Amino acid sequence: MNEIFNSNNPAMRFLTNLFNIAWVNLIFLFTCLPIITIGPSLCALYKVCLLIVSGQDPIVATVYFTEFKNSFKKGTIMWLGVLVLSILFGIELYGIYFRPDLVSENLKFLQYPVWVMIFLVAQVFLYGFALLAMFENSLINTIKNAVLLSIKNFMITILLLVIWLFTPLMMNTFQGFILGFLVFELFFNMALRVYICSIFLHRAFGLKRFKFDRRGGVTEVIYDENGNPVEQAIDDSDYLESHSEDPDDDTESADADSSEADKETDNAETTAESSDAETTADSPADETSGKDEE
Repeated sequence: MNEIFNSNNPAMRFLTNLFNIAWVNLIFLFTCLPIITIGPSLCALYKVCLLIVSGQDPIVATVYFTEFKNSFKKGTIMWLGVLVLSILFGIELYGIYFRPDLVSENLKFLQYPVWVMIFLVAQVFLYGFALLAMFENSLINTIKNAVLLSIKNFMITILLLVIWLFTPLMMNTFQGFILGFLVFELFFNMALRVYICSIFLHRAFGLKRFKFDRRGGVTEVIYDENGNPVEQAIDDSDYLESHSEDPDDDTESADADSSEADKETDNAETTAESSDAETTADSPADETSGKDEE
């Protein structure tokens, strides 16, 4: 019976994660109401989902709004860049394919560089916001890393594209269920989509995660240089200690660090006093030479 209600039990963790995904989806919708804030909202959503994939139990609202604040400037700039470029390239493709009166047949070849640029924008969209959420870096370096990671993990990039395009394709195929798709999208599917993407991004980033068995045992999973998973069993107590979010523990740790710093200061002062005593006991010749040097 204790195993059933163990917080590390896979069934309990599944229900907890399901609730967290639904909860963070509602927060995401709220922070996306001004369209300009979609960028930092995506960063915060990725942060929560990547922590869940890692096997942690984040305090959803706290983690979300903290990351939303930290990524607000960079996330907004990246989102506006992606949005503006997507609109411009979309207009160009619309003119090429649907407005032959505006674009002559001789200019049809322009669609190929436009598609290349669209793919680059998609690379930044698929990887950039998650990179901003998990790593501290400049915006330019984040964009470069997004493009490089998408090329290095090309199969993951294709999977991410399929995940993001799945719902629009389904809505276009089954137009009679558009309302149901929209309701599901608004109240659950956005965070679910990011969570599924986070499973693949977690591996692409080489982050470690934790697996749990039915008895609550914990296994740490890391990735080697070739991207292959390597499992290592760890103590449940070590996992709980490393993921403890009790503020009292942080206070005690800070007090301990402070006391250690005080001890080091006292030792330094004692060493300085003993050094002064030794200097006083030096020979007059030394004292004279010291004064001459002064």
